[in-house]
Amino acid sequence: MGSNNVDDPRMPQVGSIVSHPQYKFQVIRCLASGPFSDVYVVRDVNGGHQYAMKTEKQEGNLRPVLKLDVFVLSQLGHHPGFPQLVAAYRTPHFKFAVMQLVGPDLNRLRRAMPAKRFSLSTALKICQQTLKRIETLHDLGWLCRDIKAPNFAIGLGEKDGVVYMLDFGFAKRFRDKNGALLPPRPAAALLGTIHYASLASHMNQEQCRRDDLESWLYMAVELCSGQLPWAKLDPLKHHKIICDWKQFIRVHGREHFFANCPEELDSILAIIDSLAFTDRPHYEMIDYQLQKAVQRLGIDQNAPMDWQLDKRVKEKANFVGELGQSDAASVMMREHLLKKESESRIRRAMNEDEEQDVRTARSPAKMPSYVRTGKEFSLRTPPSHQAPFRRNSP
Repeated sequence: MGSNNVDDPRMPQVGSIVSHPQYKFQVIRCLASGPFSDVYVVRDVNGGHQYAMKTEKQEGNLRPVLKLDVFVLSQLGHHPGFPQLVAAYRTPHFKFAVMQLVGPDLNRLRRAMPAKRFSLSTALKICQQTLKRIETLHDLGWLCRDIKAPNFAIGLGEKDGVVYMLDFGFAKRFRDKNGALLPPRPAAALLGTIHYASLASHMNQEQCRRDDLESWLYMAVELCSGQLPWAKLDPLKHHKIICDWKQFIRVHGREHFFANCPEELDSILAIIDSLAFTDRPHYEMIDYQLQKAVQRLGIDQNAPMDWQLDKRVKEKANFVGELGQSDAASVMMREHLLKKESESRIRRAMNEDEEQDVRTARSPAKMPSYVRTGKEFSLRTPPSHQAPFRRNSP
């Protein structure tokens, strides 16, 4: 995951130390690279805890967003489902923010699923959590303006059932210092991610809370069905066609759009479309529709998420690219798992050899044999053992 920032020697490098007046962080690896910033896994030199560190160049950055990201996160960090901000500082060459480390984002997890979509049980529970995050953000006076699956991620360890909201580089206040709603501007740029953008944004209108929820609805359909109808269209070349699609689904294409989704999402779109610019969204009514779908489908709210049932989903999600290069990811993950399996069998073989030596010195232990496969050495599986990933007979 390289970027121009990572290749710049003035920016953090793996193994280097990034200093803060109260902390020292060692860079472990580059986690993600974007057009505006890079994200690293870092370790607190003193405490040993691992965190995420987002960096941004001091100069030459086309669109600085880290300061805004930090400001919003500092107000949100104490609310459930938002990463805790640990530290923020600047050096002569870059700004950085250190925050709670989270797991794979929802887009990577979805693409890591066998059918490229979540079960309805998991999708609906994600929708409930992400709706709550958006409501929290709005109640603090902020719009996100970039709601999409990659901007939500799951927690680590025991918190892997919690969905966290990330990335507030496009956030905007919609109230003034006295709490009054800011009036809409005559025209506004098309911001965010075009595949998820609202109709108003396509038409260069000022965004409001309704628009965040419209983007959320597109994300919800994607989580349930696996793909939006316009997913394969180039957003830069075909943004007008994508806009046409979003108008079409409100008239003749509605049934096609919600074909693989709970029928309640159709009702939710109607609720969202009924909102005026100044209206506070009916979050409770939308959540009621989600809960209605959960009950109608007989979903257990306490059931594990898809990635909790199959741990391989999280492993594969770590290899899936931003654009979803799932075939390459499958190969990479297979190599990763084969390497882990090989190492595990080597350890077992060595332990067995040691035990055999203890039992009898007259029968020398047989060393495992190796075959060369590409650039890796793997253990040749003895006939008496099952080959990796071969299912046992029932």
